[in-house]
Amino acid sequence: MSLMQPVEGIYHKLTLLISLVIILLSFLMHKKIIIQNVQASLFFSLYTFFCVISAGVNQDIGLLKNCLQLFCIFLAVAIFFNDIVRKHVKEIVLNGVLLAYIPFLILCFRENHFMYGAFAGVFENPNTLGFSMIGLTIVILMKLYEIIIAMLEGHRQLKLTICLGVYTIFYLFALYVIMLSNARTSLLTIAVVTAAMIVLVVKRMKKRFLPLLKFIFLLIAACLLLVIAIYEVDMMQKAFQSILLKMEKKSTNITDGRLDIWKYVFEQFSFWGHGAESLWAIGVSHAHNTFVNILQEAGLLPLVCYAVFLLSIAKDHSQMDKQLVVFTVFVIVAALGVSTFEILYFNVLHILVFVVSGFDRNKNMTS
Repeated sequence: MSLMQPVEGIYHKLTLLISLVIILLSFLMHKKIIIQNVQASLFFSLYTFFCVISAGVNQDIGLLKNCLQLFCIFLAVAIFFNDIVRKHVKEIVLNGVLLAYIPFLILCFRENHFMYGAFAGVFENPNTLGFSMIGLTIVILMKLYEIIIAMLEGHRQLKLTICLGVYTIFYLFALYVIMLSNARTSLLTIAVVTAAMIVLVVKRMKKRFLPLLKFIFLLIAACLLLVIAIYEVDMMQKAFQSILLKMEKKSTNITDGRLDIWKYVFEQFSFWGHGAESLWAIGVSHAHNTFVNILQEAGLLPLVCYAVFLLSIAKDHSQMDKQLVVFTVFVIVAALGVSTFEILYFNVLHILVFVVSGFDRNKNMTS
C-alpha cells in the first residue's frame, strides 16, 4: 500500500471529480489566485516533482499515477478551495465532513464486514476503517472545542448544553467504531488529539479561575460518562474488550515487527527509492511509518520535501485566526500520530492536512 495510493471506490472517484470541478470553477471565477502558504505549496510541489522522477527511475507507473492524483487533490483543496471560500472555509469543511460520514457509516454497518475478528466496514482491513474515523473525530473535537469555549465565556447556555450533549454522543460513537475496528494506532492518536484539545482549552482560559473551574467539572463529567458508557452500554463494552484483547495479545511485541521492517528499509536504502509496494518483497504492504514508507517508495528527496511541507503548516501561525490555529493543531497532531506506526493513507485526514496547509494567514480576513 503506497502513501499516495487512493482507497479504491466511489469516494476516491468522487473526490477526484470534485477536485477537478473546484479547479475549473476557480479559474472561471477568479482573475488571480492567492496562495496563502507559499512555502507549504512549494514543498508539496517539489515532493510531487521528485516522486515523478522516482517513478521514472523505478519505471513505476503506479507511483506516477498515485502522486499525480494526490497533487491534483492538493491543488484543489489547499489552493483553489481555500481561495474560493476564504473566511468560511472552517465552517464548510467541518459541516461537509460531518455530512459526508453519514452515508459512509451507513454503508459500513450495512456491509457489516469483519476481518481478523474486527469490524472492517467497507474495507478489507479493519485498520483502514479505524484510520478513516480519525477525520470525523477531529471534526467532532473541533466542534466540542468551540462549544466548550462558548459555554465558558457565558453564551446561550441551554442551546450550547444541548449541542455539547449531541457532539459528546457523536464522539463516543466514533470511539466505538475505532475500538470495534481494533485500530490501536487510531485510538492512541485520538487520545493524543483529545489531550491537545484539553490543553488548548486550559490555555484559552488564561488562568481565569471560574471558567477553569467550570471546565474541570465538565472534564470530570465527560470522564465519568466515558467510564459509564464502556462498562454499562453493551456495545461499547464489547468493543472495548475487543481492542483490549488485541492489545494483550500484542503486548509481548509492542512494535509488532515494525522495527524489522524499518531496519530492512534502511539497509536497502536507495536515493530514488524502490517504487510503490516494493515491500511485498518481505511480505508486507507498507513500512508502518509514513516517513520511512516515503523513503522506501520514492527516496530521500521526497521524504525531505514532505517533512518540510508538514513543518511549514505548523509554523507562522501568529497572524491566523485562533480557531484556525486550533484546527491546524488537531490535524497536524493526528497526522503525526498516525504516521508514527502506520502510514497516512489517502483519506479524510490527508484531505484535512491539505485544507489546513492553505488556511489564510491573515487574521483580519478570517475573523
